[in-house]
Amino acid sequence: MQDFKELISKLVKEFNETRSPECEASVVSVERDSLLVEFTGTTAACSCCFDEHAQDFIYYLKDFTGMDFEITEMKRPTFGKFLVRFERLET
Repeated sequence: MQDFKELISKLVKEFNETRSPECEASVVSVERDSLLVEFTGTTAACSCCFDEHAQDFIYYLKDFTGMDFEITEMKRPTFGKFLVRFERLET
């Protein structure tokens, strides 16, 4: 589990380096087969196309972990913030 958390930490760092300040990801929680990620940034105020960052995050997950994930929940709890749950697909 620690190795998985370390991979996710590296993933988020690289993701943010290429997208900040338009979009920044921060991990809220990591479980064995899922993670909850908060997305904020200068473009988070518009929901139009902002979800594409979460879709891109799936590719980062595949590249860094070798595992397939899907989005199982996406919420906009407040203006300028999205919470997205990613769950690992059984392969």
